[in-house]
Amino acid sequence: MKKSHSIVLAITMIVGILLAACGSPVTEAPAPPAAKTEAPAAGPAEVKGMKVCYLLPTLGNPFLNNLGTTVTDLAAADGVEVMVYGAEEGGATTAYQQIENCISQGVNAMIVMAPGSIEPLIPAVQEAKKQGIKVIGVPPGDLEPFDAIMHTDQLEDGTKVAQMACDFINARYPDANKVDVAVIGNESGEKQMNLRYQGYRTIKDCAKANVVQYVDVATDSLAVGQSAVENVLSAYPDTKVFIMQSSAHAQGGAEAIKALPNVDFKDFAVFAGDMDPSVIPVVTSCEDPYKGFVAIGGDHLPQDTYALLKKILQGVEYPQITNDELVPTHCDFATLK
Repeated sequence: MKKSHSIVLAITMIVGILLAACGSPVTEAPAPPAAKTEAPAAGPAEVKGMKVCYLLPTLGNPFLNNLGTTVTDLAAADGVEVMVYGAEEGGATTAYQQIENCISQGVNAMIVMAPGSIEPLIPAVQEAKKQGIKVIGVPPGDLEPFDAIMHTDQLEDGTKVAQMACDFINARYPDANKVDVAVIGNESGEKQMNLRYQGYRTIKDCAKANVVQYVDVATDSLAVGQSAVENVLSAYPDTKVFIMQSSAHAQGGAEAIKALPNVDFKDFAVFAGDMDPSVIPVVTSCEDPYKGFVAIGGDHLPQDTYALLKKILQGVEYPQITNDELVPTHCDFATLK
């Protein structure tokens, strides 16, 4: 009896197991997840054969001329053609026409440094952008409508020039009560040049500086700078320090001083708000009236300019706003005592 019961119980358990197996869905091991495939990142575009227009206010300014030439040489090494134009006496009208001409040439990008205010050129810049041309603006304070801008704090630039002039006065004339100073720049010009001029005016805060004349000059060349200094010296022959708008003005002003009879160059100082790299040895020697300037972009502005341009041409990430470094460069005033 007990044996029969055990057999029945065993059979019942086997049947239960079989039924449970038949009633349960078959569960398969999950398939391994599919490997993710990412589209290869597009590399930088090939720049060889591309064309660029570089529009400058004038090619008569040594600083700007050198900038355009150096950027052209850097680009040529990569097979990029840079066409440099100066607006010269035509001003904004000529610059506008140059932008239109560059559009018709089918350039890939432009660098636009306006002769005066950028405002008259905005419609031409917008048209260039409609044609797919990238435009770098120099040195507007606002990004729109440019793809990128290289911005110079002109007020700071002018203030640094004024400080150099004050340092010279204190070093060369430690016992003087006052030293006559002339400020020569483009006060009535567009906003950026006016800001530089306002920085120049801070020379009035220098205890020994006596500003005898503020001169407003609209054009930029060595000849204009020379004439301006000659006129100041004619009216105020004791003037020893000249703060001038540009390196071109300063070089011309230095020539006017060197033409004076029995002149000691240590007694005079001319300062400017930008630089011509070719005169660095002259300025730092302390043996010329031209004794200091502010290097916009330091000594690597052309390299920085082309680096930005190349990134734009390549279609890779680039900074939309670049603030130029401002580096005062002058002779060692301590040697003038």
